[in-house]
Amino acid sequence: MAAAPELLPAMPARVLQLGPALEVRGGISSVERLIVEHPAAAVSIRHVATMEDGSPLRKAAVFMRAVRTLRAALCTDPEVLVHIHFSSRGSTLRKLVLAWMTLRAGRPLVLHAHGSVFDQFYDGLPRPAQAAVRRIFSRADCFLVLSTQWKRFYLARFALDESRIRVLCNPAFLPPQAPRREGRARVQFLFLGRIGRRKGAFDLLAAFAALAPAVRSRCRLVFAGDGEVEALRVRARPFGAQVEVQGWIDGARRAALLQESDVFVLPSYHEGVPMALLEAMAFGLPLVTTPVGGIPDVVTDGVEGLMIHPGDIAHLQAAMASLVDDEPLRLTLGQRARRRAEGLDVSRYSMELGRIYRQLLERERVRGPV
Repeated sequence: MAAAPELLPAMPARVLQLGPALEVRGGISSVERLIVEHPAAAVSIRHVATMEDGSPLRKAAVFMRAVRTLRAALCTDPEVLVHIHFSSRGSTLRKLVLAWMTLRAGRPLVLHAHGSVFDQFYDGLPRPAQAAVRRIFSRADCFLVLSTQWKRFYLARFALDESRIRVLCNPAFLPPQAPRREGRARVQFLFLGRIGRRKGAFDLLAAFAALAPAVRSRCRLVFAGDGEVEALRVRARPFGAQVEVQGWIDGARRAALLQESDVFVLPSYHEGVPMALLEAMAFGLPLVTTPVGGIPDVVTDGVEGLMIHPGDIAHLQAAMASLVDDEPLRLTLGQRARRRAEGLDVSRYSMELGRIYRQLLERERVRGPV
């Protein structure tokens, strides 16, 4: 009998990841942290910050340091792969410089698109700037997008090679198990994210106010995030302890809120694939959200949550009321949300990202130096 073939070790990959500092608030940094903390086998990832919070002078200094670091890596490591995260506005413009440097050095380039309003940003650019963006995007060895909706957008607007564009939904970090939520006397709705119009925070407060008093007396609403925090607090004052508006919170407090809440609400107008929504699913929370950006790729109406149209406060109020009144529905949606999140676990994400890295490096090695 022939001996079983030995499993070959994974091809090593050295990756330079460029994007916001890991401590910066927001979804991109959350994704970056998970990539750094959970690399695939034989993948080493070095993160280089291209932006930190602070003054314009501080931000400029951080970017120039990133330019110098990238230049040094391109000159000294002939097998480095460069993975660049971008969103919109200044993020895109900074990353075009770094992408051009990588392409000029002939190294594999992964561009990772995150911006929830990139379409609006791009449409507002002058024509020469649009041409520069198209030129760089079209030359990326791999172009990662968060959802099928964003894939359609980039294919249509940038004439990208479809074989180079990959849908890679954001990852979820799963707690060992979701909490049990049966028999709770009061239903807690939770909103996590930037407080403002884009994510529908003020719409959510208006929908809460529109609940019948008998329903509202059996629930409370918690917001946590940055943005227009004080403006929301002013509007929430008439509700006393029934509405709590926190500022930006750390990971431990975030996990505690996800544990103690019963429903996650994110009535956004524009999105990529929001990390807060994936975290809520990982904690087994049913969702009330909108079919924008990449959300329909991970949430089906009536399966993991309830979908409402952006800005439809009456529909949002009705969805919230139904989840207060119907505990079996609330629990079932939450259980399904947890199962859906299991398919987005960071370990699977890391393996897929590792495969992408190795495919690009193997293609580069076969092609040889240019």
